[in-house]
Amino acid sequence: MLAACSKTPDYVISEDRMASLMADLYMGDAVVENDNRSYRNDSVRKVLIQSVYAKHGVTRHDVDTSLQWYGHNMQAYMDMCNLTEEILQKRIDEAERAGGKTDKAPRRTSMDGDSVDVWTGIRSRRNGVDIPSDFISFNLSTDKNWDRGDRYTLSVKGMNTRTPITMNLAVDYNDGTTEYKWYRSTGDEMSRLLLVLDSAKVASTVYGTIHYAALPGEVSYLDSITLVRTRGRNDNVAARQGQHVVRYR
Repeated sequence: MLAACSKTPDYVISEDRMASLMADLYMGDAVVENDNRSYRNDSVRKVLIQSVYAKHGVTRHDVDTSLQWYGHNMQAYMDMCNLTEEILQKRIDEAERAGGKTDKAPRRTSMDGDSVDVWTGIRSRRNGVDIPSDFISFNLSTDKNWDRGDRYTLSVKGMNTRTPITMNLAVDYNDGTTEYKWYRSTGDEMSRLLLVLDSAKVASTVYGTIHYAALPGEVSYLDSITLVRTRGRNDNVAARQGQHVVRYR
């Protein structure tokens, strides 16, 4: 009903879409609070927020502009907040009925070798609306096995999926910059996302997320999840094209 009666301007995210977005952001905050080790700094949380925006097909500018409009239109804002609460309560009720539990985040670890799979989380997940979190996250901290210019390839295969899979990879450097990249699949396929570390910088943390939100009644799987690290041979300037760099401190 809210969607049909929405009076928001074209440049503003409608009440129903905004409520769904805000519900996912609140759930993201819950993931951060329950997994402080993996989300221990602001840059990791920013990547999580970025993946939520990508899921909904919006940008930070879209959200900021919309929130500014809602701030000047209190009735629409209250309607949107009420709908957000309804969405969250429905998700909580469904998770409790199903007895769902949040997946544990993979432990931070690394291995020696020129090409190794450093993924330590679940290899396969059955998707459904009863899953408390739509995100699978990981976080790796630097150790003796790291090298400058390393390449990380995150892979996942969708099976019977009905919505896109969004993958995010990011790296924090000791100079205060963060480099990130994301990919959105278009169907059942083996999806891969490559992040190439800057060989001129010292990396401190590599982290990321896999996001998939199942539709009602859907039974699908995320399978063959891996994170393969290979050694870089040069500065990798060409290979790093398309990666985004930001500074957080």
